[in-house]
Amino acid sequence: MLVRDPGHHPGLDGVRGVAILLVLGQHAPTRPLIDGFVGVTVFFCLSGYLITTLLVGEIGTGGLDVKAFYRRRIARLCPALVAVVLVTVVVLVVARPDLGIGQDLAPAGAALTYSTSLFDWAGHVFATGDYLNYTWSLSVEEQFYLLWPFVLLWGYRRNPRLLAGITVALITATLTVNLYLGLTRSVRYDPHEYFGSDTNALPILVGSLLAIVLQQGWLPRTVRRLAPAALLGVVLLPVLAHHDDRDRPSLVIIAGTVLTLVILVGIVTRPGSALGSVMASGPMRWLGERSYSIYLWNVLARAAALNLLGHTLAGDVVWVAMWVLLAEASYRFVERPLRARLAGRRRVGRVGLEPTTQGL
Repeated sequence: MLVRDPGHHPGLDGVRGVAILLVLGQHAPTRPLIDGFVGVTVFFCLSGYLITTLLVGEIGTGGLDVKAFYRRRIARLCPALVAVVLVTVVVLVVARPDLGIGQDLAPAGAALTYSTSLFDWAGHVFATGDYLNYTWSLSVEEQFYLLWPFVLLWGYRRNPRLLAGITVALITATLTVNLYLGLTRSVRYDPHEYFGSDTNALPILVGSLLAIVLQQGWLPRTVRRLAPAALLGVVLLPVLAHHDDRDRPSLVIIAGTVLTLVILVGIVTRPGSALGSVMASGPMRWLGERSYSIYLWNVLARAAALNLLGHTLAGDVVWVAMWVLLAEASYRFVERPLRARLAGRRRVGRVGLEPTTQGL
């Protein structure tokens, strides 16, 4: 039976938890997951599903307030991002005296304006390296959501099937780009494949299409057939992340999108299943609720752990302890209180707690 209720599914917090664990597997000092960036693909797909569900629900119940949507996005994203950027700049000034102030501030400005991905895509990597480069994924997502609400307003009001057709056409276009890049060349590192807004639009669009399909109650047989494979999808994600496919990241994006689609179908349509219960468990929800803060702060913690202990298991332990403390403090004292203050008094359902790439 399809679930058409746009209400919050606790198991989706667990999907966030799976995604951040994949990312952490790549960021850990010993780096057990070479392709842990597939976790970003999971975040993108979940974000597309959640935000499109939210926006379509608003359109169907009286109209979409675009200004309120962007206000909630700012409230959701900016407090923790500004905090981590400021701390990172201070760390760079102290720890990297070899860099000029412009070299410190340039990546900070790109992070705060959601343009890191554009610099990386063009091959202009900042001198600070990984310190703020992880904000590329935030950039991709926010570039998408500058346009997507207007596409929904224009298409969904006219005809949901028209909107679905447009979304399928966009998915076909980005899938074609990914397949071309992944199958016709073998480049050890291609910034376009890894950071491209076009290549990474695939999972966001697929999640968005899933939201439209479930809201309309289309393809019930197909959805029912996909749901039982959700557990296999969760098992295969770390298998995919373990391989060294950095020469073909676009193919990893495609595979990760397919697996995430199956997982989302299983969680949303069968929340009471064994997988749904595990994803809705306390530890997974803790990870999911703090995934944005964890994503933002773990890189600074990684730099400190590497400087102290190098690529060792002891470094992993220290790194975990550091990002747990930093993320919890950020979540409790920065992210939650400022989000409530900046978002205003208007309340929305739990699904409306503006998902993001890393805090979906």
